[in-house]
Amino acid sequence: MLIASWLLIALLAATPILAITSGSFAQHVISLAAAMMMAMVIRGPEAQIASAAQLLKQFLLIILLPVVWMALQIFPLSASSLANPIWSATSIALNQPLLPGRISVDPGATLQSLFLYLVNVSLLVSTVIITRDRRTAETILFVLSAVTTFISVEFLLGRLDSFAGIIPPTGTRNLFPAAAALAILTNGALVARALERHLHQQNIHNLASPRLWVGVFCGLLGIAVAFAALAALKQHTLVVVTGCGLIVLVFIAAVRRLGFRSWPSALLLFVLAAMTSAMAVPHSLSGGLGLLGFVSLPPEAASPAKHLLSDAPTWGNGLGTFRLTSRAYQEFGAALADPPSTAVLMAVEAGRLASAILAVFAAQFFLVSFRGAVRRGRDSFFAAAAAAAVVVVLCESFLDSSLSNPTIQAIVAVMVGVGLAQSMGRTSGAQPRGGSARAFTLN
Repeated sequence: MLIASWLLIALLAATPILAITSGSFAQHVISLAAAMMMAMVIRGPEAQIASAAQLLKQFLLIILLPVVWMALQIFPLSASSLANPIWSATSIALNQPLLPGRISVDPGATLQSLFLYLVNVSLLVSTVIITRDRRTAETILFVLSAVTTFISVEFLLGRLDSFAGIIPPTGTRNLFPAAAALAILTNGALVARALERHLHQQNIHNLASPRLWVGVFCGLLGIAVAFAALAALKQHTLVVVTGCGLIVLVFIAAVRRLGFRSWPSALLLFVLAAMTSAMAVPHSLSGGLGLLGFVSLPPEAASPAKHLLSDAPTWGNGLGTFRLTSRAYQEFGAALADPPSTAVLMAVEAGRLASAILAVFAAQFFLVSFRGAVRRGRDSFFAAAAAAAVVVVLCESFLDSSLSNPTIQAIVAVMVGVGLAQSMGRTSGAQPRGGSARAFTLN
């Protein structure tokens, strides 16, 4: 297990390099690391694996449904109502009436997307098993904070003339907004950690503690750097969304101190979120652009994206086929553009219900992390950071295409995995009735 944790740290440490390389190279590195970690953790202590399995079994449907859907997209279908219309047109053009139809227009690309999805699932599962230990979880959180902040520093340095060539002109820029947003949340979790550790000391009135101020200063410095990157990226909406993520961290800390239970706290947060959405969503959709109403697109890109989205079949064109299908909507010789947003990407590739299903899945991850954060003691910041990350990532999926980047996917999988692993204390399953508060605090 120790080797697996070091391999996870090495993978995270490599993400600033993977952020400025081609997507295919990053996919290969992440796939290799995830496979090696999975092979190591399944041979770990049985008690640790059983604990992680008990925690993850509630997400079994979430994990399996995308696998089933991508397999269905690849499988030959005789029903013309499900098959993509391109197959019937190809059958007529080639004069082959028996040509099998599929939902996916490129089964090979969909199969590759299925493989990459399984890589991220294995990375999530491995992280949950590895970070059941609190000290390992703290180390991983420190590394997450460092690498996401460093990616933001990379972007800021790339804007200077002396470092103008550090970032390639195309292909990797879409990950920097998400990296900056996650840097703000991980550094916010470090600030919460420093405060929690100080409040659990015997002499909490000693404000001259070096650990307190070093932790708070480092966290605030990382937050400032990440906000500077978002400002340079002109991602004003994402700044507001990330601010909401920080509010989730503060909200969880407040309800814990006030002694609220998890479900009333979640209900209160849901009401606040609904009020905010009621004000933001109608404004974003007022132009009748649907999912494109959340995205800031130049005029030359808005029309092709709108036609691509409106022409997408109900069941999608197949995962991994966006670039192939978007060629028909671009001018001849024009460079392939990134998807306007992850939500648009999902609607085109997986179908129009995909974004709604994605939101339901994110809600379950959020509720489990939120409940764990409210119930935990001094280690609540792990699950709180995961809950805030789920909120920010879900909202950002409607704003840009950061989640389509394999490096960001790996960081999100690890961050959520750490939060899930620490959402339940080791003694939470068998506590004496009168000592539940103390048992959570000790964990």
